[in-house]
Amino acid sequence: MRAIIAVAVSLALRTAACADDAGRPLIQKVIDAVPKVTMEATATLASVGGMPRVLELKRKPTKDGDASYLEVTAPENLKNTRFLFIERGSEGSLQYIYSPSFGRTVRVGGEARKQPFLGSEFYVSDLIMPDLDAFTFTVTGEEDVLGRKCKLVESVPKSPADEPYGKVIMAVDPADAVITRTQFYDPKGRLLKVWTIEKLEKVQGHWTPLLHSVANVQDKTRSTLEITEVRYGTEIADEVFTKPYLER
Repeated sequence: MRAIIAVAVSLALRTAACADDAGRPLIQKVIDAVPKVTMEATATLASVGGMPRVLELKRKPTKDGDASYLEVTAPENLKNTRFLFIERGSEGSLQYIYSPSFGRTVRVGGEARKQPFLGSEFYVSDLIMPDLDAFTFTVTGEEDVLGRKCKLVESVPKSPADEPYGKVIMAVDPADAVITRTQFYDPKGRLLKVWTIEKLEKVQGHWTPLLHSVANVQDKTRSTLEITEVRYGTEIADEVFTKPYLER
């Protein structure tokens, strides 16, 4: 999950822009570096003035991509809210949410992907692996971010109406294939949010972002996502990543 887990995400020693096709291989390298093993994690999502949300996450590689399951375990009014993200499966990428108040599963799409995730500064679309064919990627410079020498990769949607952002600039460390910071710009070209990986460590041999922060520079608000426990290579049944499991 790009949100969490992934999955998921720039100022100033800039050089001349490179060709558009130079950025895509870097982002593909980041995607390819996602561990090809199962993962289970516990995370806390917090925003100023709101109750912390405790999440349980399960992720499993699939033949064509991966699938992620998220469940809210606290606070009580959101408990048992569940999400299923299927990335690049046989039917493409799909996202579902189960709300206990409605007692049914709803497919997430369109404008819903542009909404805040559980009241935070993360959008649902931020947690989904991008379709690289839907964007153009340009390397626009270099910058030291969090002590890492990063390439700045600008991503622009080919169909702007389908995306919440006018463009995104990612700071990519080519050495370890990780994104250390992502800047999101609104459709008018104004900086909207900055997503920074505050803590990045190797867990069981895999680079793992343990603390994410997203600052909305327009609204002056901020959210954090902290991974408090993570385990790789666990046994997870295939049924976890199905709609019936969401509604159990």
